[in-house]
Amino acid sequence: MRLRFSSTGPALVRPRQRTEYLFSFILVICLAAVFSLAPFALYLLWLTTLNRRVHPTILGGGWDFAALLGGLAGFVLFGGGLFLALVQSNVRFLMRGNVEALRDAWGHEQLTWTLTAAAYLIIVVGGCVLTLMARRRTLVIYNVDPGQFEVTLAEIFDQMGRAVERRGNLWVSGVPLLELERSESGRTVIVRWVSNDLHLFQEIERHLREAIPSLRGGDNLAARWLMSGAVSSLVIVVFCCVLLVYGLALRR
Repeated sequence: MRLRFSSTGPALVRPRQRTEYLFSFILVICLAAVFSLAPFALYLLWLTTLNRRVHPTILGGGWDFAALLGGLAGFVLFGGGLFLALVQSNVRFLMRGNVEALRDAWGHEQLTWTLTAAAYLIIVVGGCVLTLMARRRTLVIYNVDPGQFEVTLAEIFDQMGRAVERRGNLWVSGVPLLELERSESGRTVIVRWVSNDLHLFQEIERHLREAIPSLRGGDNLAARWLMSGAVSSLVIVVFCCVLLVYGLALRR
């Protein structure tokens, strides 16, 4: 009489289940990286294009923030949801391969999960709306020499017959009008309008949009760094896509 020993006992099944769940978790991380880094890489490529143009580019603060939000959309949505899942203590059941315990925990804490997700969405959407409203009086100029831009802005005020005084980054004409932030290395200027005279802001914006195309851009070191970041992000995206295809092929 021969005795046969099965190699598919519970002691071997559980480690195999843990390996499968760990593999699934890695695939989820790769999927999160694809959804997060792909729009971010496109955003960096767009910034690279702006910083390599022959003439400077002027954008409204709202549109500039909308582009930034589009580039970070994957991190905000997918990455934020994944972070909430990771900090949830019940994820340890999934990592241990205990699906039944995870289902029981979800049944007991479904309301908590729903409220947490709703609060996260409210904070994100509310923050985006408030930021868009705050940046309506903001102008962003890319690939411009800050000193040359200040000269152009001063000439516009002179043409309009408005005497201005500079107090650090603040430009004053009786009352504070605007705040100017400049980046020498990034060749970027941000104009924040602090006055309540919206008509004057619209006139200044109109004159700036007419004068900016006559200015010359230059060799922008920031464009190289942005291109490097975009290429690195795209390489990671391609690598994660290969892992996803390989992982899905193994599951068939």
